[in-house]
Amino acid sequence: MNVLIIGNLGYVGIPVTKLLNKNKINTIGIDSNWFHINSHSDFDRRNFPNIQIFEDVRNFKLSKLNYSIDAVIYLAAVSNDPMGKKYKNATNKINYKACIKIAREAKKHNIKKFIFASSCSMYGKTDGNKPIKENNSLNPLTHYAKSKINSEKKLFNLSDEKFKVISLRFATAAGFSPNLRLDLVFNDFIANAILKKKIELLSAGTSWRPLIHVEDMSRAIFWSINYKMKNNFLAVNIGSNKWNFRIIDLAKKISKIIGKNIVVKIKDKKAIDNRSYKVDFSLFNKLAKNYTPKKQFKTAVNELENYLKNKKNRLKNFRQSPEWSRMSQLDNLIKKNKINSELFWK
Repeated sequence: MNVLIIGNLGYVGIPVTKLLNKNKINTIGIDSNWFHINSHSDFDRRNFPNIQIFEDVRNFKLSKLNYSIDAVIYLAAVSNDPMGKKYKNATNKINYKACIKIAREAKKHNIKKFIFASSCSMYGKTDGNKPIKENNSLNPLTHYAKSKINSEKKLFNLSDEKFKVISLRFATAAGFSPNLRLDLVFNDFIANAILKKKIELLSAGTSWRPLIHVEDMSRAIFWSINYKMKNNFLAVNIGSNKWNFRIIDLAKKISKIIGKNIVVKIKDKKAIDNRSYKVDFSLFNKLAKNYTPKKQFKTAVNELENYLKNKKNRLKNFRQSPEWSRMSQLDNLIKKNKINSELFWK
């Protein structure tokens, strides 16, 4: 089997590629290489695809490939809300327009399956009492979330009996990856605990957020490649009911695991994050069975804690560091005149 992974060198892409390689799937990777250059990255040959192409997905054409492809995994994205707000045009074109362009080409080339990395962020704001299911209404609050919804709508229309589409609505990514980023809530809290002996919340911490470890994201993608679809299109929440947290509770849980001397502080109790969604993952549990999340929370904390302890001297100002923050890396590349404001390499 030949699988094309678009966005294979990122935080999620590296673990996905490694898992597919381990399972004897031939992988072809396409990546713009914005973040592969980070000096902290811990790569080995198992992390790379059989074939690597360095190209912006906005310029890429499937007709360039001289290989038969059985499935496309679309991971490419301007990958969080702050970046989506700052780089609106690039977010729309990479997360949405390029995705649909590739999907149309894939259908034209008789590729059987298209796997889209979507997001639970499209649920936006809920009351938190009743977990959201796939058929509940969507309430996107950010450009990032809107880009995911726009892609899903178009992919639904493109899907048919010969072109199956799975949209994986992932919970917020968490945990160690060889191309690590610390601008994610779980990872940020652990880095803060190690660097400052405290976890500092930028908001009141009352909002709900589901999490999923990157290894479990990879396992879900592996499942989706092999899953025999009954319908032409499937949108499914990917995560674990056990990993739904209020942000304040997440901070307290992490602090207890790392040590009794780690305090939790709220920087501004009046700052309310409107993005709040508690998500139901029952459908995924029913469909995926042996591929549902299995990473233990404590294990995930300890793994990242042990890794970052050895990098403590490089964690200073990590929230603004190009080494650890995706936004800072893009800003840094623009400042150095290596990419333009549309995030194209010069």
